Amino acid sequence: MSARGDQVQQLLSLLERHKELIAEAFEGPISGGERRRNDAIEALFGIGALKPHDEDSYRLNPRLREFFSDHLASYHAFQALRVVRSTVLQARTQWYELRRLRQASGAINDQNRLMAGFEESISEIVYSIEHNLSMLHSLISTQYGNVENIETKLRQNRYYRNQVVGFMSDVRMVSTFADMVVDEAVAAGAWEVRQIAVRRIVSRIHQWTSQIKDAQAVITDRLFKAAKMHESLRLLSRYSLWLSRHRTAAGWEIDVDESVPVALVPVDPIDFRPQPDVADDDPVIISGLLMAVARLPKQEARTRTIEADEPQVLIADGNDVVYEAPDPVRQAVMALSVEASSSPKPISLLRWKSGRPELAEIGDESWLLFANLQLRSTGLVTRLASGSFDDPFEINVAFSDVEVSPT
Repeated sequence: MSARGDQVQQLLSLLERHKELIAEAFEGPISGGERRRNDAIEALFGIGALKPHDEDSYRLNPRLREFFSDHLASYHAFQALRVVRSTVLQARTQWYELRRLRQASGAINDQNRLMAGFEESISEIVYSIEHNLSMLHSLISTQYGNVENIETKLRQNRYYRNQVVGFMSDVRMVSTFADMVVDEAVAAGAWEVRQIAVRRIVSRIHQWTSQIKDAQAVITDRLFKAAKMHESLRLLSRYSLWLSRHRTAAGWEIDVDESVPVALVPVDPIDFRPQPDVADDDPVIISGLLMAVARLPKQEARTRTIEADEPQVLIADGNDVVYEAPDPVRQAVMALSVEASSSPKPISLLRWKSGRPELAEIGDESWLLFANLQLRSTGLVTRLASGSFDDPFEINVAFSDVEVSPT
């Protein structure tokens, strides 16, 4: 590990050793006391963790306090957003000098130092933008919970509205700077610089801009609601003032007892419509319902005469019967089965069909397939012209005719 790494370890070890005192300094100024406490304060003051505040009092280093505040999301009232513009100018100057050294083939050590400084500036820009977004989100989500007074909350809302406008301008400046670095890095052959600018800034610009606009919309909406509430309060206060000046409008406060004149306390009847519960079995409710029903007008009795229906007559017409025309193909199959059952010789289906003019419209294949299955279902034996027909579902068998016989 390098010497700087050892120094960082010693610094963190010292902070960890006096963590209780640092936590106390985060809450407010601290002062000395016993010897051990004084030694701890002196050690923290020596490394810059504590800064003098007043006579014999110290405060936490502002940078250290800011780090703790970011981690705890604890912000002061009217805390300003980080200004990114100065860091952008710093990064731009570093890039110009780095590009000049690369073109002039300058010292490699200087180029490495400038490259490290440029990366640190880019990291500072990204951190500042994300810090501002985190602080805005925390303050808006808690409705400026760091103060309790309503007027102070509204003033903070107006304050951060102006802060967001400047913050948006800084982000646009960062976007312009990143685009410029990307173009110039490509021309200079500095691919590592282009990769840093694209990965850390260009790829996140749209997300940052969207979050800033969302915060700006919330702040503007709250200002609009506050203006409407202020107008309502103004009207209410004017009405209250008018009532206080016109005492007769609000009446007088008097003690109501038997000595008060009746003219001062007139009885005003209140119109209401009773809604009794018909399911209540209270005798008072039932008697009230019976009295109300008795006051209802009597319903006239209506006699309903049932008229006898006239007898219905069904007129039957013989033409309503529909006879289905016989199928000539089925009739031909039935005639063929009768003829084949008494014929001593096999009968060819195609030869038998050729002598039937009513079967001229049906094709030979359809006739053979249909007649074959129908004749087999009647118990007759069918044989293919090229072989026997053992399986009724056999397919892909080449034949040209079917013969039918009783056995």
